[in-house]
Amino acid sequence: MSRTDERIERGIARAIGTLPESVRRKLAGDALLRSNGSVLDSRTAVLMRAAERNGRGFRPDVTVAQLRRSYARLNRVCGLHEHRPVAVRDVRIETGDGAIGARFYRPERAAASALLPLLVYFHGGGYVIGDVESYDGLARFFAAEGAIDVLSVEYRLGPEHRFPRGHDDAFAAFAWAQREAAQFGVDPARIAVGGDSAGGGLAASIGAFAHDRGLTPPAFQFLIYPAVDARGDYPSRRAFDHGLPLTSATIDWFAPRYATREDDAAPLFSPLLAAHPERTPPAYLLAAGFDPLVDEGRVYAERLRAAGVTVTYDLRPTLSHALVSLAGVVPEARRALRDGIRATAEALRA
Repeated sequence: MSRTDERIERGIARAIGTLPESVRRKLAGDALLRSNGSVLDSRTAVLMRAAERNGRGFRPDVTVAQLRRSYARLNRVCGLHEHRPVAVRDVRIETGDGAIGARFYRPERAAASALLPLLVYFHGGGYVIGDVESYDGLARFFAAEGAIDVLSVEYRLGPEHRFPRGHDDAFAAFAWAQREAAQFGVDPARIAVGGDSAGGGLAASIGAFAHDRGLTPPAFQFLIYPAVDARGDYPSRRAFDHGLPLTSATIDWFAPRYATREDDAAPLFSPLLAAHPERTPPAYLLAAGFDPLVDEGRVYAERLRAAGVTVTYDLRPTLSHALVSLAGVVPEARRALRDGIRATAEALRA
């Protein structure tokens, strides 16, 4: 698909959003799912129905390359496009087992001498798809909206690099951010981790195990529907099996391409099982009602609270998994991300 085609498709997606709610609900038809008394956001439902009709719904026989291209296109078409001025710099991070890429963002209105908080961010994608370029608009939005620095990390993916490679890359990136903070104008005492889905799982693992790896723990965590228990024995994993950006079938496709069944119970891969939740930093957990991961996120928040950790649990009952990829055309998704990054920035400045 050419960039012109993508612009046209983005225009159509935005036009759908301007239709009256009653019209969108009619267009959505049986894609307008219901769960726990809530109705799926009508814009999301129409987009999902259109994807199915256009042959872009998930298929179990899809290749890794095909799904990577599809996910990148989704983010370009439906994701955030930030127009406020943000300075961008690509960097390389040595991990001890090769170098990985990352992209550093700073709001241009920040004074050159200012020490800003930093969010080290890990993209979603089941540890198999996604990249820094696809998340460029989201990272710019976080930097501009939160008036903070953002480091978006290009950790290595399965099936080329299997567990724990992506996790080790995440720890290496966080350690690098702490070491190099001064040269980037970052306050080393105010470094947070964040991510969505698989990226949220990486961030949660850093929060749970930074102490064990000899690192100063993050000051805060911004977790967006994080994958925190790979064992997956939750009602929501079984309930959402069709008509959504992430379903039980999609998870079953991702899982063996990064880890084994035996890895599922490893606390590094499933930070809900970490032995010392009291060591975890304060967190803002943004959850979506129509999401196979919603139950484990709620249980994770409850476990941290029981250990004395301050947690803000923000459930958006009408939104779906992948809201970060739809926030350019789903206003409620954008508002959810705005609220989350503002709360994160406020916590880092406290």
